[in-house]
Amino acid sequence: MSNTPNVSVMPPDFLAFATAWQRDGVTRLLSYVWTGYDALRLESPSTLISNDEINVNSHLESWIQRKKPKRCPFDLQHTPPEVATRLTKSRPPPTPDFGFFSWTDRRAMFPLEAKVLQTDTDIFAYLKALRTRFLQCRYAPYSSEGVMIGYLLAGDPAVTFKRLRAKLRTPLLQHPDFASKPHRISSHQRKHHLCKKMPTDFRCHHLVMTMY
Repeated sequence: MSNTPNVSVMPPDFLAFATAWQRDGVTRLLSYVWTGYDALRLESPSTLISNDEINVNSHLESWIQRKKPKRCPFDLQHTPPEVATRLTKSRPPPTPDFGFFSWTDRRAMFPLEAKVLQTDTDIFAYLKALRTRFLQCRYAPYSSEGVMIGYLLAGDPAVTFKRLRAKLRTPLLQHPDFASKPHRISSHQRKHHLCKKMPTDFRCHHLVMTMY
């Protein structure tokens, strides 16, 4: 059995689908994520359990769906399979927490992964997900961008970004379209052996969503 992903037929980078729709297509998709979060926090349903990642994911996905325009040519799916990076048929494929798909090619996904941060320095699981899933191409094999979400239970997002910057040893830049949000961007080179034939330059969006 093969231990390398099947990427013999490459679809375009997800960004090609997004920019074909709108010049700022990825930014629009990210705006739906933030709008969904804002609506969730405003509603603050009694069923929301802030320290339960699966529970928060379920609520957030529901609100993003409600706020996403009906004519947006992308579907949002909870725990979608990254079939391209399934190593063998006997193993389940990697599944990010969320993914936006183009209506015309579901292979090209814009994945989002979320982690609960107990405090503003609790970034171990968050960093592990970024490094082992995104930067090793288990997620986003056909996308040069992806999203990490931190559900922050206590502390200051600025402290979280400072710790991430120190651990990643790369700048975390403010996104110009989300200047009022705790939203930063980091740039990376994907050099893992699983990343052969996949986009090497990778940009990660870091969204810290306070849950207090």
